[in-house]
Amino acid sequence: MKRVSRSAYSLVCAAALAAAVHAPVRADETLRRTPVVKAVEATSPAVVNVYTETVSEPFSRGRSPFPRDPFFDDFFSDFFRSFPAPRRESARTSLGSGVIIRQDGTIVTNEHVIVRASTIKVLLSDKREFVAELIGADSDSDLAVLKVDAEEPLPFVPLSTDDSLLIGETVIAIGNPYGLSHTVTTGVISATGRTIRARDTVYHDFIQTDASINPGNSGGPLVDVDGRMVGINTAIHREGEGIGFAIPIRRVRAIAGQLIDFGAVQPPWVGIQIQELTPEIAFHFAIEAGSGVLVAGIEPDSPAHAAGLERGDIITRVNGEAVGSAVAFKRNMDGLTKGDKLRFAVTNQGKKRKVTLEVASLPPAKIDDFAWRAIGIEIEAEPTATGVNVTKVRPSSPAANIGVQPGDTITALGGRETKTPDDFRRRVASLRQSNSLLISVRRGRRLYRVTIPLDRPF
Repeated sequence: MKRVSRSAYSLVCAAALAAAVHAPVRADETLRRTPVVKAVEATSPAVVNVYTETVSEPFSRGRSPFPRDPFFDDFFSDFFRSFPAPRRESARTSLGSGVIIRQDGTIVTNEHVIVRASTIKVLLSDKREFVAELIGADSDSDLAVLKVDAEEPLPFVPLSTDDSLLIGETVIAIGNPYGLSHTVTTGVISATGRTIRARDTVYHDFIQTDASINPGNSGGPLVDVDGRMVGINTAIHREGEGIGFAIPIRRVRAIAGQLIDFGAVQPPWVGIQIQELTPEIAFHFAIEAGSGVLVAGIEPDSPAHAAGLERGDIITRVNGEAVGSAVAFKRNMDGLTKGDKLRFAVTNQGKKRKVTLEVASLPPAKIDDFAWRAIGIEIEAEPTATGVNVTKVRPSSPAANIGVQPGDTITALGGRETKTPDDFRRRVASLRQSNSLLISVRRGRRLYRVTIPLDRPF
């Protein structure tokens, strides 16, 4: 046998090692393609970058550079204190996320991503860029719908009709935090039905997750391991790590549908005024406190009236979910749209029954009637530069008692601007269950803000 020299042997070993290093890896990828990987591969192409071009005032110390963002102004103000203030106004492009929900280019995102946008641009995962049309937006739900025109069908993630969620199940957030395109983070569903406050607005029925959600994630999808979209990422908690929030798909589906069909959210009409079941009231009705809500009034000719609900009924469950407080009841009313079915479990004087009704759209005439009877004002059909003009004030009404006069301009209701009669009606409709109302009135050069009680019309 021929003996190989040590140097030749070394060369052979080095060549073999080099070949092994550079050889293609043939490991079976099926073990690596986990459900999370499959879900990301299926949904990521539908996630888009949303650019909103604005011209705005320079931000000052302590204010987030994300314009008019009710979440991140609150949650990130401490982080941005170290930023120096610019010396002059400048054009600025803010960045958010969105998700294509139809192959025709229909996109859902957050309202706070596109608020005050002069031009909205969308960047797809394949780097194509489009100018988007704003179909509609709703600040109360913080949702907006955009549309881009492409020459061919686009990848999309449909709005799921399955609303089921499990505490502890794995979820995936996809978005563009800090401009880092298509960033994927994972976590679990920590809780559902969360209520959070951003500035003067309270948002109900949020999903809480520990999947990382950062500025730029807003408007992106939250999906499960089956690739099912379960929510729209919206905000994180300013003082805690691993506390993020998403709008549940049930609300996204209802609100987005109305924005697509009507360009605005149509006020739902059930026709029930409810009251908290305090210990004193519960004792009077011989029922345990916190076991339901009291029906304090029923609107004539409303869906609730047609279904047979009565004043004095106690609603204990809505669609199978226990409602032990007015907040829990309102959460079940949020996101309703015309045609939705509501199933109530009701008790009255020890007798239990079930009531089913169908939600209707609130007629504009009902809103105007409520404004006249509960607030005491009528408004002009045409808007002004700053709001809506008062044309008539009902004597001895809440509006008259605070001094509102014909010719005054209503600039805001409930802390929200009312630039048009439609804005006014939407705000009135959303506040119909309230016992009081914050109203902003302009007279000449003076602006007055005052809270007034409402006269209940039923």
